[in-house]
Amino acid sequence: MITFPYVATIILAGVLTAFVAGNNLSAAVGTIIGSRITSRVIGIAIGILGFSMGLLLEGSALHSASANLLPHSYVLESYAFLVSFVLFIVAYFLRSPLSLTMVLVGVAIGLSIHHGYTVNGGFVILMVATWVLAPIGSILFAYLLNAQLQKKNFKNFWSEISYLKLILIVVSFLTAFTLGANTLGLIANMAGFDIWVITSMITGIVVGSIFLSRGIIKRVGEEMYLMRYSNALTSLLVSSVFVEIATLFSIPLSNTQTLTSSVLGTGMSYKTKAIFLRPFLIILATWVISPLAGLFLGFVI
Repeated sequence: MITFPYVATIILAGVLTAFVAGNNLSAAVGTIIGSRITSRVIGIAIGILGFSMGLLLEGSALHSASANLLPHSYVLESYAFLVSFVLFIVAYFLRSPLSLTMVLVGVAIGLSIHHGYTVNGGFVILMVATWVLAPIGSILFAYLLNAQLQKKNFKNFWSEISYLKLILIVVSFLTAFTLGANTLGLIANMAGFDIWVITSMITGIVVGSIFLSRGIIKRVGEEMYLMRYSNALTSLLVSSVFVEIATLFSIPLSNTQTLTSSVLGTGMSYKTKAIFLRPFLIILATWVISPLAGLFLGFVI
């Protein structure tokens, strides 16, 4: 039976997906577009393919996470998506970085508590521990990997650069794939993961990637282009690995957390390079504020 909450959930899942795709496409393919390894059209196509395949092939892995956070109810799910969307839009206009994954998790827990449903405390503790340990691990592994790449003796410079460009394309796809599997997988499982949800979300991926990414992808692409190929490769690879591991264990983990931490780790591997920690500390603060704000709003609704 088609009900208003069901239709609202499907529509909001697509809208959320569009904004997630538009906001995160730059993180996945900004480097290969900004450095002109691929054209903008090809880069966006790689991102769309990665998001879609991640959602379709591994998105169901987040079913356990969804069940542990919020009981399947289209009324509650539509509220969760709507509150998350409003917070996301407010943060967008304030130019404040915000993790949709963390907000959505917070809202889901708040709604469950408010309506008297039992939240799996053990899972929440595991998830929060992952949110703490994954960024630390990303910094450490990115630091070590990039330090090793710096020591590498490039015997055939141009040949090595060609290989790095090819690997960057692959890793950019994997970054989009893991976001599709984890963040979009969480949205899909909360929405019910049926054919209409998937159709709405795939549409959102295409629309968001094409129409909502232009300004962001240009700015981030240019910023990441200032990084060396090895830096960008290390950051994207380490970030993708951690998010993929979290996905396999059905733990929601934001690509923002791992990628930001990986970028910091690669920067720290240069002994002569000054690191400005203020931007990272601001993002770190949003990692604390995002789930708490979602939890509060979910609870008071």
